[in-house]
Amino acid sequence: MGTVLTAESQRLHYLVRLGDEQMGDMRATKTIGIKEKYLIESKIKIDKMIKFDLIYTIESIFEKNILLLSNVIETANGKTQTNSETKRNSTGYGVTTKKETKTIIHKGITNNLSKIYFEEPLGIKLIWSDSFGEMLTLKPAGEHRYELILPNGKSSFYSYIKGICTLVETEIVFGKLTFTLTK
Repeated sequence: MGTVLTAESQRLHYLVRLGDEQMGDMRATKTIGIKEKYLIESKIKIDKMIKFDLIYTIESIFEKNILLLSNVIETANGKTQTNSETKRNSTGYGVTTKKETKTIIHKGITNNLSKIYFEEPLGIKLIWSDSFGEMLTLKPAGEHRYELILPNGKSSFYSYIKGICTLVETEIVFGKLTFTLTK
């Protein structure tokens, strides 16, 4: 994805739980240099009625607060489920998802799902989903808590302390999946 000259890095570590049982972890890294680079990596193993071994990686690069490039790869049991790319061009962005390849006219995407782990999305109503290749609705759901409306109509909730995401809650087939920031 290109080189980012490093001036400073911020790292966050989350434990992933299904109910009370730990199923994996997620690491989020923000590197600031000439460009900002965000890297989210998660590994989740669910062994309930069906066994799932999920690996999710998203890498995003911003320059002057504008998204230049992002890539998402998600695998389940070794099989690619998502392989998406968003790349800035002269008219907006070229977007490739599992469903389609399209161009969207946009002056510049300033927020995506990687970025909101490091910055509370105050006043933001739409946020770019690199995985789905579309803007998703984000709305307040309490003090320092936000609801992200997913394309399937379900929601994920993001909670913040001092501008950093400390908890993500989402529903999956087997129950409530939580990502909790560790100290």
